[in-house]
Amino acid sequence: MPKNTGSLLAGRNLAPLSPEEIRRASNTFLGLDKGVNARYDPTARSVFRVSVDAGEEYGEIVFGPDIYPGSSVVDPNSALSLDAAAAHELTHYHRWKSKIALSEDALEELDEALTSLEAILRYDLHLSESDRRQLVSDAMQRIQRHVKQFREGKDAKVS
Repeated sequence: MPKNTGSLLAGRNLAPLSPEEIRRASNTFLGLDKGVNARYDPTARSVFRVSVDAGEEYGEIVFGPDIYPGSSVVDPNSALSLDAAAAHELTHYHRWKSKIALSEDALEELDEALTSLEAILRYDLHLSESDRRQLVSDAMQRIQRHVKQFREGKDAKVS
């Protein structure tokens, strides 16, 4: 994941979370993977990021209100359930740890697509059929966004 700007797209929840919603999200991350740091920040967009402490890199997930789906039907990402969004963010951690994340800015959408697809494989037994379909739809949209960006960039260079 190239940037620390958040991997969930616009259209997701923006309302402040209640203590119960924060606890539910934290428990969802813990239930999916106890070995990954995940913490709540009410001002943050949900994101996996690499931080440094005492000269040592570590991966963490910071989640904000957008970890919950929004009311928008603009794109599949805005409808990702809490479980699907958490699985997606956790998979960013594992892709970074395994050194298979695509870090180039130009490949961000492809990295997001691969992350959604890998989340299905990694957390299959913990996700509902609906969650898996949402993640596939998210991956398809990310690939379409990448192709559009590629074509626009190619057209710009030809002009």
